[in-house]
Amino acid sequence: MDPDDFGRRRALLVASYAEAITTARALTPAQARAEAERDVAERLPRGPATRGQLLRKALVDGTEVGWIWLSLPGTTVPDLAWINDIEVDPPFRSRGYAGAIITAAEAELVARRVPAIGLNVFGDNDTARRLYERLGFEVTAEQRSRSLAEVPVAEDIELVPMADYRSRIEQLFADYAQDLVHERGLWHGEAEDRAARKLAELLPAGARTPGMLLRTVVARGVPVGWVWAALPAPPRVALGWLHNIEIDEPYRRRGHGRAAIAAVEAELARRGVRTMGLNVHGANTGARRLYDRLGYRLLAQQMAKHLPAR
Repeated sequence: MDPDDFGRRRALLVASYAEAITTARALTPAQARAEAERDVAERLPRGPATRGQLLRKALVDGTEVGWIWLSLPGTTVPDLAWINDIEVDPPFRSRGYAGAIITAAEAELVARRVPAIGLNVFGDNDTARRLYERLGFEVTAEQRSRSLAEVPVAEDIELVPMADYRSRIEQLFADYAQDLVHERGLWHGEAEDRAARKLAELLPAGARTPGMLLRTVVARGVPVGWVWAALPAPPRVALGWLHNIEIDEPYRRRGHGRAAIAAVEAELARRGVRTMGLNVHGANTGARRLYDRLGYRLLAQQMAKHLPAR
């Protein structure tokens, strides 16, 4: 794409992105529009000439039928190329062009020796999700949310300030580093550095970080696990967020996880939070089934696939 091509497409890019995040982040239309405009301006400051970004228009027999925006590894996502947006123009939809555009983009990435590609699909876009599954993409993570207008009673569960914050958080981020090694193929040192940066970003003041709720889960006087939740903050200014929940091994399969989630929901609701969201690993089918039963609706999924070596 040249600057004129991008100029023609930019307004629609911002509008469609704003429409998607209105629901996914529980934003007002005005908030979503401002966030979409800021994000596009920040990530594409030079339009199609922005370093690390590939903007390609799709031609069929010389006719433009759509376009795709890709980020090379190290720009949007450290280890993956990323599909930021793909559009087939309305007159050309339902002809298989979306799949063909992605396949052509993958061929260019293979030529550049990119090992894998990922994307985000919003929860209400079932058509796109089915397409990506046919193309071999697998779910790596998903975000869900539910309204806190009606919060169940957390029977026999109490949330109290954590006395073992350091050991719990150190283990959590050590596990995160190991996941980066096994799932992303990072070296141990690089994975540990990335985990340390993530910890510093999320909890710069440790357990006293403003807006963060770190609690021990107590069932009938016995500590059985812990939770980490957060009050609404950018980029999810209208959502409380459950960062982590863990029930210790001896106390699992007793309903403590469900009760702890209800207790977190109740604490957030008392603080005036109207919706709670969470992230769940794509391979964690048990957790995904639990959140289905608890009424958490899908906001978005991240999907990825490996590309063949050239």
